[in-house]
Amino acid sequence: MAFDVKGFRTHDFMFNPSGAAGANLSKHSYVSNDDVAAIETAGYFDTIYGRLKKGDHIDMVLDLDATPIRRAYIVTASASTGVTIAAQNVL
Repeated sequence: MAFDVKGFRTHDFMFNPSGAAGANLSKHSYVSNDDVAAIETAGYFDTIYGRLKKGDHIDMVLDLDATPIRRAYIVTASASTGVTIAAQNVL
């Protein structure tokens, strides 16, 4: 499938210790019927690049059609040329 903005929400932000203007990072959630392979495909989040910043956190619940799983990701790049994410280990 494709990214569906209805499943995406920004919840909060985290202060960046640098104190620099625009340096704060955001916490987002995303719920989707898509599986891990789909959301990790290049270009999946490109349509919302303006809402994402390098270092933002995205907590996801995926694969609702099968066995739902929870994954945590961090945005590693976000620009008009594309958004990339990386899976994080959550303890």
